[in-house]
Amino acid sequence: MRRYLIILLAIIFSIGLFFLTKYILNKLTKNNQIFYSTLVSIVGFCVFVLSCFTYLELDSFDPSYSYQPPSIIDGKVKDGNFSK
Repeated sequence: MRRYLIILLAIIFSIGLFFLTKYILNKLTKNNQIFYSTLVSIVGFCVFVLSCFTYLELDSFDPSYSYQPPSIIDGKVKDGNFSK
C-alpha cells in the first residue's frame, strides 16, 4: 500500500512540476517549452520515487535474520526473537 501512495504522490508531484516549469518558461518566452517541461517532470518523477523508496529501505531489517515466533515451553511463554 505504501508503494502505491508513493507512486501516486510522485505522479502528482511531476504534474505540478510540469505546469510550474511550463509557466516559468512561458514567462521567459523560451522555445520548446513543452519538451523541457516534460523532461523536467520525468526527471522529477524518477528522483521522487527513488528517494522515497531509498528512504523506506534504510529502516528495513536485514533479510538474513530469521524470526522465531513466541512459543510455550513448560507452561511459560518464551518471547520471540530475531537471530542470525
